[in-house]
Amino acid sequence: MKLIWHFLNPIKWIKAKMFAKKNAAFDKSTYDLELYLYSKILSNDMLHFGHFDDPDIAPDTISFRTLEDAQMRYAQNIVDQIINKANAVLDVGCGMGGLTKMIQDNGMQVECLTPNKNQIDHIKSKYNFSGVHHCKFEQFESDKTFGTIINSESLQYINLTEAFEKVGRLLLPDGRWIIVDYFRLDESGINKSSHLLGHFHEKVKSEGWKIVHEHDISANILPTIAYANMFAERFLKPVKHFAYEKLRFKKPSLYYMTEGMRESVEAKIAKEQASIDPTMFLNEKRYMFFVLERA
Repeated sequence: MKLIWHFLNPIKWIKAKMFAKKNAAFDKSTYDLELYLYSKILSNDMLHFGHFDDPDIAPDTISFRTLEDAQMRYAQNIVDQIINKANAVLDVGCGMGGLTKMIQDNGMQVECLTPNKNQIDHIKSKYNFSGVHHCKFEQFESDKTFGTIINSESLQYINLTEAFEKVGRLLLPDGRWIIVDYFRLDESGINKSSHLLGHFHEKVKSEGWKIVHEHDISANILPTIAYANMFAERFLKPVKHFAYEKLRFKKPSLYYMTEGMRESVEAKIAKEQASIDPTMFLNEKRYMFFVLERA
């Protein structure tokens, strides 16, 4: 009866409506739950797929250390493409600051930006960078120009026209724009995140840029996807099943009344797992390493 009254209580419904309205305005970029989770699992302040030299490594042999080493190689590959080390670097969408720190450790002046408040708080408490900006790239303004601008898994969140316009104003005439991200092959597919690869190539030409380095590293990031998929199948889904069954036996009334919520959760899980299915990823996307200069 207590449970039934909880759901029938009009005051509870009013409060629930107010809570839903408040959270409807939530901007994911300010507090990305997935990135927050990854930041707690990994210890090197890197939030990207990494780069495995052995694309055929079995997912059940990958440890946290193996994954973190792959992330460090990925970051080092970016640093190796910075040729104008005398001028400042801008790390767009810097995550927890791992790449920014590596750039600074290589003796370069570097600034970083992220719209995520948790990431900003973490960076400010741990690192001493010359510039830390709490904003989206589209909102970023500076009188300074940069020798290198980096978008490591952040271009996918930015409108391409705005990105080219902003980089065009912030980058020195002989500067480099380093982009490492995944791109969709066409409009089909479950997961619609990221830009179309063909559209990106067209934009590069129409905006007056040239690609001086282009490398498909899909195979090198695939072990991370396979590892995440294995973890979901072997741990997360069994734990979810255990929780559902525990609820069914301990609180059958609540289990029955939350059927719709569980169906919504299942749909969300199916969508998220589609992004960590290695075969589906290769069918729909390519993970690319680009270096651009003005034509």
